[in-house]
Amino acid sequence: RPDKAAKHLYSGKVVVIVNGNPYVLIMPATFTDFIASPEDSNLKFQFANFSKILRLISIFITLLLPGLYVAISDFHQELLPTELLFSVIASRENVPFPIFEILLMEISFELIREAGLRVPSPIGPTIGIVGALVLGQAAVSANIVSPILIIVVAITGIASFAIPDFYFGYHLRILRFGFTLLGYIAGFFGIAVG
Repeated sequence: RPDKAAKHLYSGKVVVIVNGNPYVLIMPATFTDFIASPEDSNLKFQFANFSKILRLISIFITLLLPGLYVAISDFHQELLPTELLFSVIASRENVPFPIFEILLMEISFELIREAGLRVPSPIGPTIGIVGALVLGQAAVSANIVSPILIIVVAITGIASFAIPDFYFGYHLRILRFGFTLLGYIAGFFGIAVG
């Protein structure tokens, strides 16, 4: 956005414009640049900082929640309260492949997101919502995924929409698959190594 580029120029950063490219490169970049939104400068600093904290929490949820779910459900069940553990075990009892279910739902969610972007704008959001509802219900009814996994994937997807920088969000969405596999292979140790 031009206002974002101008703001960074005023703050002493370098903006590189390449002929024929609608995007500019802003450098040097700090981590807070990726969680800041151009609208934050119009808010009181308390509200802007609160929004940045929410975005930071959403980054951790987007990146780590599926991996933590796999790690806890496969390796560290003792961390769950007994009633919740029984509920999770009962919901996953008929699911044949634990890592397959989360990868299937994550890839399906990414496909729905991309399809919603490519469809004409009036029906794009409707397809995304209806597709997610129908797919989730059908997957649970067919005992391919557990109901708690639908909640985990939905929270992860909602958190990924709170990240203001488009390319940073892509990096987190790709790295999420790596952390999920690390959680499946080695539990919390794998996530910590990642």
